[in-house]
Amino acid sequence: MNPGKEMPWPGAKKQGTGNRRQKPGACDLTPVTRPQLAKIHIAKKELAMPDDAYRAILRQRYQVDSARELTQSQAQALIDQFRRSGWVPKSRTKRGNDFIVVHRPQQKKVLGMWKDLGYSMAGLHARCKKQFGIDRFEWLIGHDELHILITDLDARLKRRGLR
Repeated sequence: MNPGKEMPWPGAKKQGTGNRRQKPGACDLTPVTRPQLAKIHIAKKELAMPDDAYRAILRQRYQVDSARELTQSQAQALIDQFRRSGWVPKSRTKRGNDFIVVHRPQQKKVLGMWKDLGYSMAGLHARCKKQFGIDRFEWLIGHDELHILITDLDARLKRRGLR
């Protein structure tokens, strides 16, 4: 610290080349993360919080005008406050890996028809297991089994008016 330069408040420390300075009582100056900002704005929306009430919390509690100006620890405190107010974050839906590799033209046709019907890959694997006793679709290589699937899927597409 340069003794000739005076800091804006006692005990403030200049941090690198950034424009943030440590406020009294602040221990973390790491900027808020994008996921934290998203949670804050989702919570505000789901709690149906008026914008003026939200801005008042930011000004009174954190002395900032925008959530973008919060530090990570302040953002986490705000998220915790929203949770105490009744906000429950929705859990992420787990998505399976829908990418499979097939080599036979009949398999590719079945995949295209299955996706046209809007069915999930888990459903295709379950059908193969139930109907043919084979755990995964990509392991279904018999011409007869694939022909059965194609015939059934073609009938379903026609009933839905997709073919």
